[in-house]
Amino acid sequence: MYDILVVGGGPAGLTAAIYALRAGKSVLVIEKNGFGGQIASSPKVENIPGFQLVTGTEFADKLTEQAMALGAEVELEKVVAVEKNGDVFAVSTEEGGT
Repeated sequence: MYDILVVGGGPAGLTAAIYALRAGKSVLVIEKNGFGGQIASSPKVENIPGFQLVTGTEFADKLTEQAMALGAEVELEKVVAVEKNGDVFAVSTEEGGT
């Protein structure tokens, strides 16, 4: 059981995980392909504060490392269903996880 589950491990999802972890929440990030999202395939990224120039892969790796260092758990699975029961959500994955 986690306080927050983030579906999608791109920059927005990983940033959400980092902020949630800083607020003391337990976080699981589920990504279906690879952490970093589409930016990971960019040969150069020049519009991120704090980085004059970085490859998309380097940026994605840094985001993932930061989230994990703060305590995020990560899984490579595809979410296929979300069900709500009161205040609790159950997330099912293609691989059969809940």
